[in-house]
Amino acid sequence: MYIKLPFINRIVVASLICVVSTAVVSALSEFTAVSLNTENNSGEVGSIVSYIDGKYMLSSREYDEGMFGVIVDAPATYLIDRNLISPHLVASFGEIKTKVSGNKGPIVPGDYVTSSDIPGVGVRAEQAGYVLGVATSEFTPNSPDEIGEVFVLVDVKVNFLARGVSKNIIDTVQKAFASPFMTPIAALRYLLASLIFLVSLAIGFNSFGKVSGTSMEALGRNPLAGGSIKRMLFFNYLLTFVIMFVGLVIAYLIISV
Repeated sequence: MYIKLPFINRIVVASLICVVSTAVVSALSEFTAVSLNTENNSGEVGSIVSYIDGKYMLSSREYDEGMFGVIVDAPATYLIDRNLISPHLVASFGEIKTKVSGNKGPIVPGDYVTSSDIPGVGVRAEQAGYVLGVATSEFTPNSPDEIGEVFVLVDVKVNFLARGVSKNIIDTVQKAFASPFMTPIAALRYLLASLIFLVSLAIGFNSFGKVSGTSMEALGRNPLAGGSIKRMLFFNYLLTFVIMFVGLVIAYLIISV
């Protein structure tokens, strides 16, 4: 059910929608900043600031959970604390020009940007964790050490990023421990892989212990059958190794596929 408006009313409604849409877009591009002092008064326009242990300082670690915002120079509105000496203006939301590094590769619109181990400088996010926001412009560095600027729609939050498939089990485990957060599916995969591997180890060692004890006892009772007993013992050792190896392979496939 709907109400058909007169032609003039439809024009008015369409105009209002256009005005509201324009206001929303403008609100995203503009931002409000607050004044604050960073540790040692460090930082410049575009630097990422974190709040750690009661102090504002330049972000200096990847996926910093204390990220607060970005230093700006000409906010639409700002709040000044006149008790501060030479404060920086920092905005926590809006489309803000941010310093970034090419350390994690080029940045294109839509990429998530996070903090890095370079004080105040961001990089492209590659895994789950705290992110500064989403890039709205492009940065193509000539070298990994190059530092430039991109516009970022700043909105600090935890983001879950899907990692690509790794063909190296060591690399896979390192990425798992390096990531501050995992998706529920990724966590379930690691849990299931660990469980299968531990079960295969338990079965293997249990079988190994039983066979070893029985074989030694049989060898003591019947030394003349030592050759066949040793062959059977070797076969069971081999079977134990195969069980544990298969468990390891299954665990690896669960993690990486």
